Amino acid sequence: MYFTASKSDLDRLFACNRESALVWNECLQQSQQFELHHKKWISKSELQRAMKGQFHFHSQSIQAVCHKYLFARDSARQAIRQGIKTARYSYKNKNHYHTKWAKDGIRIHANGKIELSMGIHGGKREKPISIHTKHLPQGQIKEIELCYDHRLYLSVALRMEEKNKHMKRNRLREWIWVKFIALLLSVRVEKL
Repeated sequence: MYFTASKSDLDRLFACNRESALVWNECLQQSQQFELHHKKWISKSELQRAMKGQFHFHSQSIQAVCHKYLFARDSARQAIRQGIKTARYSYKNKNHYHTKWAKDGIRIHANGKIELSMGIHGGKREKPISIHTKHLPQGQIKEIELCYDHRLYLSVALRMEEKNKHMKRNRLREWIWVKFIALLLSVRVEKL
């Protein structure tokens, strides 16, 4: 989803992506140091504790980068165990990385204005980044990720409404019953 923002807020958004890259790089460094000293991998809580208070944006954004690093590490480990020869652990430092804001770091106004929280630093709440969009999707926004592909854009994740959740669950139950009945019928036919 594309958006507009003031020049100063656009500069702050680019700075957020640079700061996210610094978090990624620090995750790599902390993970390597932890493994050298303790001979085991760093856990999610230990990594988040090591990152706390070091960076200049919302704490949930920092945690999101940590989670992405840990997911990449665990996925690479699983791929290597499965024998995929091209799988590698993350080792490269990044200059830019996507920044994610969870629902607690987002304020949405009716006129299409979105405020992205920058957290509290030095005991004071930072001024939020304000952006404007015309085409805001309907529903409750779960998270927003700031991405870049020749220009900045937002990737928005929506929370499913309860009605849709129940409909999907019912469809899944129906599908399971159909498969179960088909399996029973095939077993009876084979026995005859």
